[in-house]
Amino acid sequence: MTQLLTPDVRAALGSTYSYVAPEPLSRASIRYFALAIGADPGRWTDEAPPTLICETAQLTGRAVPDGNSYLGHTWELPLPVRCAMFRGGNDYRFERPARFDDVITTTWTLTDATERLDRAGGSLLLVTAEARYAAGDDLLATNTETMIFRPIGPAADDTGDEAAESAASAPDTVGVADALGTSVVHEPLPRERLSPGRSLRPLHRRIALADMVAYGAATWDWHRLHYDEAHARRLGAPAPLVDGQMLGALLAECVLRSAGPGARLVRLVYRNRAPVHAGETVVCSGTIATSDDAGFSVDLSVSVGEQLVVAPAFAQLAWTAG
Repeated sequence: MTQLLTPDVRAALGSTYSYVAPEPLSRASIRYFALAIGADPGRWTDEAPPTLICETAQLTGRAVPDGNSYLGHTWELPLPVRCAMFRGGNDYRFERPARFDDVITTTWTLTDATERLDRAGGSLLLVTAEARYAAGDDLLATNTETMIFRPIGPAADDTGDEAAESAASAPDTVGVADALGTSVVHEPLPRERLSPGRSLRPLHRRIALADMVAYGAATWDWHRLHYDEAHARRLGAPAPLVDGQMLGALLAECVLRSAGPGARLVRLVYRNRAPVHAGETVVCSGTIATSDDAGFSVDLSVSVGEQLVVAPAFAQLAWTAG
C-alpha cells in the first residue's frame, strides 16, 4: 500500500496562491450562470447567484488550460503516484452578494491533509483548502473545500478523476438546452409558512450532456471529465461526470426559490457521497430545521433514484431588510 501523506506533501501545507480577475464579474456572466442552473435570470442582474464566485474559473485570469482543459485553480501536490482527484464537499460562507462590477481577488490556502483507507483497503488522501473572495476591502465569501486523492490503477473504482464532482439533474422545469433565453419564474412560499418541519418543494432536474456543457461554459470550466466520454472512461468513470460544485448551485437554487427575494443565503455546506453521470436525474430536497426573526435553516440532500448522492447538507439564510 502506497503512503500518500509523504513529508513532501506535508511541506506543501500552508501554500498560498492569489488571483486577481482581469475584469469585473459582469452582468453577462451572471445571466448565463443563472440560465445554466435553471434560475430566473430576471432575479439575478446586478447581484450574482451566491455560489457563482465559488464555482467559476473566470476569476483566475489564466489563459492556458492544464492537461485536462481546466482553467481554474489546481493543487499540484508532490504525490508519490499518479492520483485521481474528486471533490468531497464544500462549506461556503457568504458575507455580501457579489456584484456585476466587482473585480474579485481570490486567495487559496492549503490548510490540511490526512490519510485514510477506503472500503477496499486502498489509500486515500483527504486535502482541505480555503479560498477567500474579496472585492477591494470587502470580503465576499469563503469556501472551505475538501478534495480526495486516490491512486489511479487496477484498484481504483468508477469514481474517476474528480469523480465525486457529482451534480444534479431532473425535470424541475426544463433542461438548460431548452431553457437558455427563457425566463423561469418560481413562486416563493409565504414567510409564515417557512416553519420548522416544513418540506420545501423539491427541485427535480435531468442533466443531459448538453446541460453539462452549458454549465461548464458558464463557469469557464472545460474539464474533459465533464464532456469527453473516452477521457472519463480512461479515468475509470462509465460516463462523463456532472461537476460536483453544480450541486451546490442547485441546492442554493432549491432553497432560494422557496424563500424568495426576502432572504439571503449566508452559508451552504454539502458533502458529495457519489458521482452523478450525464443523463441522470437528481432531486434536491429540503426540510426547514429552524426559523426565527433573523432567518431560517434547512437540512438538505440530493438523490438519484433511491441513492443519496449528497448528504449531509445544510443551508442558513437571513432575512433581508424590508
